[in-house]
Amino acid sequence: MSPLDPPLRVVGIGGSAGALDSYERFFLGLPPSTGMAFVVLPHLDPNHQGLMPDILSRCTSMPVVQITGSQPLRANCVHVIPPGHSLSVASGTLHLGDLALAGRHVIDYFFEALAADQRGRAVGIVMSGLGSDGTQGIRAIKRLGGRVLIEDPQTAQSPAMPSSAASTGLADAVLPALELAARLMSLTEVPHLLNEKELSQGGSESGTPLQTILRLIRSRSGHDFTRYKHATLVRRIDRRMKGQGIQDVAGYLRLLEESPEEIEALFQDFTINVTSFFRDAEAFEVLKVQLRSYLQDHKQVQDTLRVWVAACSTGEEAYSVAIVLYELISELAGDHTLKVQIFATDIDPVVVKTARQGRYSRDIAYVVSPERLQRFFQLEGDQYRVRAEIRDSVVFATHSTFADPPFTRLDLVSCRNLLIYVGAELQRQIVGLFRYALRPSGLLFLGTSESVGTDQDAFTALDRRWKIYRRREGTAGLPPLGTTFLARTGETPPSGWRAPERGQVRITPTIPADLSPRLQDALLAEYAPPAVVVNGQGDVLFVHGRTGRYLEFPPGQVQNNVFEMVPVSLRLALQSAVREAHRERRRVTYRGLVAARQSESQTDHAQMLDLSVRPLQSSSAEPLLITFQERHRGVTQPEDASDAGHRLALELELRHGREVLHAMVEDSARSVEELQTSSEELQSTNEELMTSKEELQSLNEELSTVNAEHQVIIQDQARANDDLNNLLDTAGTGILFLGNDLTIRRFTFPIGRLVRLTPADAGRPLSDFNILLRHNQLLTDIHRVLETLEPHEAQVQTHDGEWFLLRINPYRTTDNHIDGVVVALTSIALVKALEWQLVEALNLTEAALDAPHDPLLLLDQHLRAVTASQALLTLLETTGPLLQGERLLNTGDFALNLPELRRRLLAVIETGEPVSTRVPGAQHARELKIEAERVVSRDGRRELFLLQLNAADDAEQQAQDADPAETS
Repeated sequence: MSPLDPPLRVVGIGGSAGALDSYERFFLGLPPSTGMAFVVLPHLDPNHQGLMPDILSRCTSMPVVQITGSQPLRANCVHVIPPGHSLSVASGTLHLGDLALAGRHVIDYFFEALAADQRGRAVGIVMSGLGSDGTQGIRAIKRLGGRVLIEDPQTAQSPAMPSSAASTGLADAVLPALELAARLMSLTEVPHLLNEKELSQGGSESGTPLQTILRLIRSRSGHDFTRYKHATLVRRIDRRMKGQGIQDVAGYLRLLEESPEEIEALFQDFTINVTSFFRDAEAFEVLKVQLRSYLQDHKQVQDTLRVWVAACSTGEEAYSVAIVLYELISELAGDHTLKVQIFATDIDPVVVKTARQGRYSRDIAYVVSPERLQRFFQLEGDQYRVRAEIRDSVVFATHSTFADPPFTRLDLVSCRNLLIYVGAELQRQIVGLFRYALRPSGLLFLGTSESVGTDQDAFTALDRRWKIYRRREGTAGLPPLGTTFLARTGETPPSGWRAPERGQVRITPTIPADLSPRLQDALLAEYAPPAVVVNGQGDVLFVHGRTGRYLEFPPGQVQNNVFEMVPVSLRLALQSAVREAHRERRRVTYRGLVAARQSESQTDHAQMLDLSVRPLQSSSAEPLLITFQERHRGVTQPEDASDAGHRLALELELRHGREVLHAMVEDSARSVEELQTSSEELQSTNEELMTSKEELQSLNEELSTVNAEHQVIIQDQARANDDLNNLLDTAGTGILFLGNDLTIRRFTFPIGRLVRLTPADAGRPLSDFNILLRHNQLLTDIHRVLETLEPHEAQVQTHDGEWFLLRINPYRTTDNHIDGVVVALTSIALVKALEWQLVEALNLTEAALDAPHDPLLLLDQHLRAVTASQALLTLLETTGPLLQGERLLNTGDFALNLPELRRRLLAVIETGEPVSTRVPGAQHARELKIEAERVVSRDGRRELFLLQLNAADDAEQQAQDADPAETS
């Protein structure tokens, strides 16, 4: 599909910036054309430039771009967020924003925007990382119909993020990073993807398509990939096919047969050259600690530290190991002087050449510390170059880890992320080879997803997380790969091969089962002369005919080596012939040789013969056939014959010496040229050792900040919780928090007066408990509050007679969500006691007023009625409730609210003197006599006025009628 077409899905990938393995394996498992858009959101330090685009571009053929401003999503493209920004998406367009918008949860922020914009087309992937960022985001994606994939926490370098996400139970799959790619492809309808079955079935007489492809690569590169994991190879082949626009296997086979360049490109894909400086920085710190301990334990027994970095790719890992070792040597300089010799190998000559250059992008400044940059690198133009002292300690070579002879007597083997690509049997053999190559107590450094497998008894795990092992004591035995070392077509034995020295103990090789038929055919071709079959070292495997005339056992220890058994006159010639026949795999014949054996009594046993040596087959591992063809003319002068034999032997030795010298001169010239080239390449390579530490430093700084913030928040929350508990305990109020289902969430201990609870009762329903209330309607009141959301308040009494104020309120969250109820119980015993005291006091006051049987009225300072005696009520023909609170009662047949009376009462208030007056009745022809007296409370805070009303007698009334002036 075109990049301009809308993507089939939009895949958001969140994780730690340091989880490089997870990102690499995921993208290595994807084909170049998926129809999807990928958005990578690692945790980055906002103060440093990110290297994620450069790192991911090594893992995928899709374009990798860093987001700038606003840009549309593109299918078959990887978009990477830059440091110091948040990211959102709307209408298929990515928008950068301020980091503060995401609140340090960049992944959650983007996942929520992705879910809202893409809905069912959204895919959220949570990979290795610290914290819980992404957990809330996948909830939004799942809620709106998207898919969720999570890296298996057991395979993640930092399991916190995937564990948090997996705990939600929303994942469609929880798998290792390499398998997440295949799972993602299964969720989407994309063009047909190649599978292993298509390559493993059918084909021509020469084998299946996969076998044909691997044979073409082997014939081109000399390397055999048959024991790599076929699933990995199939994905690599599928990437190349999609990149070439080829849909069927037959078409791609034709392209391979016609194009050596495509074979080379596929070989480059098979090698998966992905690496960086100090990959997994913590792993290198742990390695440094283990190496320090190793050096301190062995400083008295060795002067050179030998290291093998297998599958070194472009050299970053080898230089990282060298830097760590040089730092250690500097730290231990006072204790021991040590040389470092590092062998870094890879099967790809292209990356080996790059490694020798020692030149790397300036971007390594973001992953290599400034101290290491200054000490181990020098800036040349726009590149960093590793300094000469580091380059000189690392020797790069094209070498197959499992098909070439291993290095030996090693103190450290570093092989990271090679074993994950090969089959189980080859993994076991490679681990056995490492055991053979290491010294006892030597260290083995593997990738985070690798282990020593079934060879646990041979190694002790020093750090299981970062896969650092120590070889145990004991004999390792021979390498387990047998003849694999010489399996590649056209290869010769190792340059260090030589014939065994005299006295060396040898083990006679086993005779092949089909040797006899092949031998008979060869002897017939040579007219069946006396002959022996030997291996490349001269050990006799088979004897035919009467060879006693040419071979004899020397005195002393029994030898089975043909070079020790032939006469001295033939020894040099035979060694030369065997050496040449074994090396060049062709027949070598020397004619006119003299075989003279010396005895104690005679020297006339001289015979002239032709010596022929030829390989039985072209393979370098096959034995050699030596034939002795005797000539039938006699020798009359034994002394001359002996001299001739010695002369021929000397000529052969001289010729061999010249050949060896010529080869040595050529090798020396070639070595000088290669050393000069290697020196330049090594110097250039040392400047590129700083490619992947920026994200790890960024992550560490950000995590430190987040951790500090979390500690402050935790302290604040703990303090607030303590304050709340102390407040509740001090208030003495019993509080019970219930959920919507009336289960108990939390309570304070004073609530025990209402319900007997213990801390273990949290989570149980309230209906399970006996509520200690008279006329209990608590559950009914709670249900009513939940239904109406109206608070409820009532005075309640317990079975033992205590009075409480009961309040029931809805429990509201910050977003105004009703999440249960709060029941508060406050003691009102004191209030009730005061209430009863007041009632009793009022009763006593009324009794005191009623005792004299006089009409009495008690007023306050505002002339409002407080209470009245029963006699007054009878006199006024009214009742008590009508009097209370009235101003100078005006009711019944008497009008007391007279201006004159009011004036007189005010005078009483001012002067404190009692007063008496007459008030005419409203309906009766008589008057009332009123006496007022001021009453002050004991504390002096309140004043009352006591009025006494008496009916005037007839004499008085008549006197008043006769003398109106007296009345006034």
